[in-house]
Amino acid sequence: MKNSGFSLLETMVALAILIGAIVGPLTLASSSIKASSVAKNNLIAANLAQEGIELVKNYRANNVLKPGGSDWLAGLGSCFSGCEIDAITLDITPCGVSCNNPLKLEGSSGLYSYGVGANTIFTRKINIVDVVSGREVKITSTVLWSERFGQQQFELEAYMLNW
Repeated sequence: MKNSGFSLLETMVALAILIGAIVGPLTLASSSIKASSVAKNNLIAANLAQEGIELVKNYRANNVLKPGGSDWLAGLGSCFSGCEIDAITLDITPCGVSCNNPLKLEGSSGLYSYGVGANTIFTRKINIVDVVSGREVKITSTVLWSERFGQQQFELEAYMLNW
């Protein structure tokens, strides 16, 4: 008598191969989506941190270029204990150790600020430390965000001299 059909062992082997063929690409796709999300948020955070450094340098330039001259760190006093600087209005908000106001993304201009727009997952803290009193400071711009992969942080440091 000829056996027609598959034995249980043949069916199990075929099912194992089929599952392996499906699970492999799904795992790869899941890893790719995670890597893409992390890379996107890291890029945004790096740019926001760089913007924080540039905002402090902008204050210094405006102070130095004022007619009659001005203290090169005028207006930045609250940043020695931690502050947030709005990129649109240039308003400085002291926040100490708890800078947790979310940056907002303004839809039409694509700019991040603390004023108008939709809340984002990013917060930024700017801190200034004296290196050589009256001559050099260290600026630290820290961007924090939470995503489904956990709490993330991007920190950028720069040194600024009195012109």
